[in-house]
Parts: sequence; C-alpha cells; structure tokens
Amino acid sequence: MRVLWTSPHCRPDWLERLGEESQGGQTVVMNKLPHALARVDPEIRIDIFTRLQTDDPYADSRVKFLDDDPRVRLIRLPCGSPDRYLPKEVLYGGPISQFVREIKSFSEQEGLRYDVLHGHYADGWEVTTTTKACWPHHPRTLLTTHSLGRRKREDALQRGEASPSQLDERYNFPVRIASEERSLVMADGILPLSTAEAEVLFDHYQAVGPVDPRVKVLPNGIDPVDFPPPPAGTAQRVRQNLGVQDNEFLLMIPSRVDPRKGQENMLRALIAADPRLDEHNVRLLLLAWPSPETEYARRLRHIIAEHDLEDQVITHPPVAHDEMPQFFAAADGVVLPSQEYFSIVMLEAMLLECPLIASIHGGSRDVIEDRANGYLVDHNDIDQLVHATLQMLSIDEEARQRMGLHARQTILESYTWDRIAHRLLHIYREGV
Repeated sequence: MRVLWTSPHCRPDWLERLGEESQGGQTVVMNKLPHALARVDPEIRIDIFTRLQTDDPYADSRVKFLDDDPRVRLIRLPCGSPDRYLPKEVLYGGPISQFVREIKSFSEQEGLRYDVLHGHYADGWEVTTTTKACWPHHPRTLLTTHSLGRRKREDALQRGEASPSQLDERYNFPVRIASEERSLVMADGILPLSTAEAEVLFDHYQAVGPVDPRVKVLPNGIDPVDFPPPPAGTAQRVRQNLGVQDNEFLLMIPSRVDPRKGQENMLRALIAADPRLDEHNVRLLLLAWPSPETEYARRLRHIIAEHDLEDQVITHPPVAHDEMPQFFAAADGVVLPSQEYFSIVMLEAMLLECPLIASIHGGSRDVIEDRANGYLVDHNDIDQLVHATLQMLSIDEEARQRMGLHARQTILESYTWDRIAHRLLHIYREGV
C-alpha cells in the first residue's frame, strides 16, 4: 500500500524546533505515526509532502527518508513563494493549487499511484481533496482534524482575543472554514482526534451529518521508547538549575506561550488562590517562553509584575523534545489550562507519571478519569483551576504516586503509537 500524507505548513523533521511558528503537536504526529505504520506493516510506503522554503535549515535535500526510515519519505515542493515564510492561514487558493500541481508532476515523474490520500489540518485537507479530484482513480481520501476553524474562532471569541472582524483578518477564518466544508464533502473518512472534536463536526459543519459513518475518532499517541524516564538525579539537577528548592512544589505548563494555551488563566488562578497557596510554596514554570517576547508574553509579564509574582513564576526558553522528560521529572505536577483537541503533552506527562490538570472540553476527557489518573476542570473557570490545584497540592506523596502510576498504565494500554497505527491501518484497508 502506498499512502500520501500532507500538510503544507507542517515540517515533520523539525522536532528539535517544537514551539516555533506552527510547529507543535501536529509536527510530532506527522513524524511519529508514519514510522509506527511502517513498523506494524512493513509493506506500507508513505510519502509526506510539505512545502519548500529556501531558508529552511533542514531543506538540504528536497527528497529524503524521514529519520532514515526507508519506508517513509519527506518531500518538499513549492507552495507559494519559497523565498519567504507564508503563514498557514494564507496558503489556501493559489499556493495550494501550485502545491497540487507539483505533487502531480512529482508523482508522474516517479510513476507513483497512491492508494490512500491522508490530509492533516485544513491546508492538507484542501491538498488531498483537490488532488483526489484530479486523479482518474480517485484514491480514498482521509482527513485528520488537528484543529477546526469554527471551533478555533469560537474559542478565540470566548477568550476575548479580538473582535470578530479582527479574528477573521488574522486567521483568515472565512476562507479556511469554506475550504473545510468543501473538503469534508469529498472525504471518504474523517478522523477527529477526540470525542469533543467529533461533536464539533456534527454540530457545526453542514457537510457532516449527525451520525455520519465517515467519522471515526483516532487519537494521538506516544512512543514509550522515544520518551523514557530520565536517569536518577535528573530532577534534582534541573530543579537546582531553575532555582527551585526541595520544599517547593513545582507546577509546570509545558505548552508554547500562546493565548490558546491558557497561561493567563493559570496566573489568574494563582492570584485568586492567594493566600491559600502560600503554605504550599508553589512555583509555576512557564516553559517555551519566546525570544523575542510576543505580545502575549509581554501581557503575561505585565500580570506577573502587577501582582508581585516574579518570585513565584519562572519563565524558561523552549527546549528540544528529547529534553522534555527532564522537565517532567523535575515537576511535581503539570497543568494544561487550555481547550486542546488532543494533547500529546498530556500523553507525555501521563507516561512519565506526572499528576496533571487538564480541560474537560477537549480530548482529555477521553483519557482522564477525574481524580483517578488526573484532574478535569473547565479551564475557563478560575475557581475550578484553583480548586484542582489545591487538591493536587493537598494529597500526600503516596497518593500522587498512585495517580501517576495509573496515568502511565492508561497510556501503555491504549495510547502508544503502535496501537494507534493498528487502528489507522484498519481504516486504510477499508475499501482499498
């Protein structure tokens, strides 16, 4: 079986640069899941198409085996002007039409015929459905969500991020949502990352019926081999480097600093909880702090200064993905105060036995059993964030360890990449 994967904006070989522009959890998925597919089915061949950008330090070759895997290729082709960065919001239309022509030309030159087209994110959807319509054999086409325009717009409005017109200009929502609707009409399979995301499709997209059989939830996964516990002594070393004392409770937000990730909500929770938190000596670590600081980072900095939180809040630059286990080891707890579609960071924290707080409005509710292997809250409710934080702080060390062990077992039983790959292969083989 030969499978085409694509999302023009995503760069699957940028794992060392997670947290940079448009490089987050989707980058991990588009790197790890193809390798898992190749492990469970040695006959599969996967070509991942992404855009060519001439200043990309990894673009020394337009075609290469991803991580030296002979069954997974990464292919860079023009999608708009390659000499400057184009935000993913403006790729629809002309740039994607060019990208489709480049894919067709590349395939013809190599004599390739794909059995399945798998588009990721809305830009990948438009690529695959446009390509499907151009090829006489109309290959089976699947769409993985990663994000949905209508939900993203609604979330931003609820956060008060900007006015409707400002949001539409910033994120090009009218064009993106129209593209999503067209793609959903043509899809043979639709793969939301979580039950919550499936509900958004059912409720807010005309192209998806209320019990549409094309919709099958396929979550993200994790490879325990690639994310092992760090050596003994790591936690103490990292805490010392951060200036965190043994008697201080280190709570970490490991997400990139972005309004959608909810760092401000957690700062508000710390402010609201005072003085109840004083007796616990809580420190909050905001990882992936940008340099230069973004407008949102400056806003957070102002809140920290205004409420005298400089001694309580630690800001830290982004770290490479393979260094993340060190920070999970150093943390006493993790909080994800945002509406994630399906957070890989959540899986990483649970695999490494970190108690965590996550939002009930996203994929977390598919994975977390409240107060058994984590805490579920409405991330927009500051009182709930405060209560969950105080609960985590108040349970004894043995109870926290039990919660962490339960979390790890949940991941090993249901959310490794190989288990997800088996489920995806079954979907690929339907009708092929």
